[in-house]
Amino acid sequence: MTVLSFLRDLVGHRGGSIGITTAFGMTMLIGSAAFAVDLGSLYLDRRKLQGIADAAAMAAAGQPGEERAAAQRIIAANCDCGIRIAVLAPGTYTADPAIQAEQRFSGGGASPNAVRITLTRDRPLFFGSFLTGQQDSVIRATATGARRGYAAFSLGSRVAALNGGLPNALLSGLTGSQVNLSVMDYNALASTDIDLLAFSDALRTELDADVLTFGQTLDAQVTVPQVVSALASASDGQAASVLERIADTALPRSLLPSRAIDLGPRSSSIRVDAANPVKVNALSLLRAMLLLGNANRQVDLSMASNLPGGSGINVALMIGEPPADSPLIAVTDTNDVIVRTAQVRMKIDTRVATPVASVHIPVIAELGSASARITDIDCRPNSGAAVSLGVITSPAMVAIGTVPDSDFQDMKRPLDPKPAQVVKFPLVSIDAQAELTLSDLAEKGVAFSRNEIEGGKVKTVSSTGLVAGAAKSLSDRMELDVDILGLVLNLKLLTTVVGDTVALAAPVLDTVLSDLTGLLGLQIGQADTRINALRCGRARLV
Repeated sequence: MTVLSFLRDLVGHRGGSIGITTAFGMTMLIGSAAFAVDLGSLYLDRRKLQGIADAAAMAAAGQPGEERAAAQRIIAANCDCGIRIAVLAPGTYTADPAIQAEQRFSGGGASPNAVRITLTRDRPLFFGSFLTGQQDSVIRATATGARRGYAAFSLGSRVAALNGGLPNALLSGLTGSQVNLSVMDYNALASTDIDLLAFSDALRTELDADVLTFGQTLDAQVTVPQVVSALASASDGQAASVLERIADTALPRSLLPSRAIDLGPRSSSIRVDAANPVKVNALSLLRAMLLLGNANRQVDLSMASNLPGGSGINVALMIGEPPADSPLIAVTDTNDVIVRTAQVRMKIDTRVATPVASVHIPVIAELGSASARITDIDCRPNSGAAVSLGVITSPAMVAIGTVPDSDFQDMKRPLDPKPAQVVKFPLVSIDAQAELTLSDLAEKGVAFSRNEIEGGKVKTVSSTGLVAGAAKSLSDRMELDVDILGLVLNLKLLTTVVGDTVALAAPVLDTVLSDLTGLLGLQIGQADTRINALRCGRARLV
């Protein structure tokens, strides 16, 4: 048999084909099984590594200044398997839906609020080494954690000056009842802080609505007595007694507390967290609620003074509501929440009796709505500025002149003071007009340290060119028209006499302006700010 014939017979022989096919198939099956075992093991190990990376990222984000140590503790607690930290980068996370998810984290920044971490681990190959020639493979996992700290801040939190009967006159006008508190009563309110959550819980009890969250409670329509009674329940000692007395006599005017208080991330709370209070000065919170209950309502005050001749001072006060979505007190974890003070108008009508003339000084003041926002929250323990605010003091105007009552009561209509008769001699009358405007629309920064926040420190931002004595400045710049028997003259001598006479009343008027605006939580050309709470360490995966 030739070789060619043998090969032809071999190819055509069918015996043993199953065994050969099985041998080839088993080789492929074993190879596939080996590949599946290694691949499945790699997948499971990577899933475990990803879980550790997620936990490490949240721990690192929640411990600013100790990011690496926090991550290493998480790794050690989960696995002693040679996990290494390949990358640990503090940075800034911006939760903006308009930015693509992978671009919301950026490394570095003056006040990092997030951490990106990458973990690696050598994992041995079981069967894959026959195919790759390598004994192990490196697996890695990346996670980003962002801190969910929050701060609460307020605008217009000045503690009132307790001069004369002005505080009682203002409280009487705002509550619609007769209020007679002592200096000790006011000091008790001024030295007491109230937790906003405890106040919300007490208000919920007043409404008999235990199913509501704190945010829903503040968004319910309530009356001034209910609000003040809730304030009393949330305080203690003499302050609680004082607030109960005010609640018993206040008129039942309606208001929405949410127009003044925004709990932000705490709105969904249903229980008071004694370990994490949001404290607000009791007098400031009482004032905010009373102003809200009197929004767009004229309040008339009458008070005695130490002016010559025993003359008195009458004050008409108009309070506007803060703009929508701009509360007086806010809890927030973002930089886009703005708080504003309410716009305030005052007419201070003063008459001074002298032996030779009757002097009338009508002062009109309008304080714009100052605003503030959080510009930075820095939770690092060694940070000098834990919370920074950007504050704008809106224009303030003080004038000597008159405006129609309809214009004064319409908060949407700008004031345009006209000359007023300020002095009347026998056969002689003198009209005067003066105006002083303070405007500074540039945002100014103010920073609070942790110690200042814990101490409840109030910081004041002043407009550029702030004038300390507004009434005195007006008396210096008055324009006078003298009418003698119907003849309008401009006499230098009389101008000097009138200026000196008005100057006698100027210090008293400045005191009234300062005290009244202080009681309202405002100052001419100034804004008072306070950080009511700072909480750091709440982290989440992003």
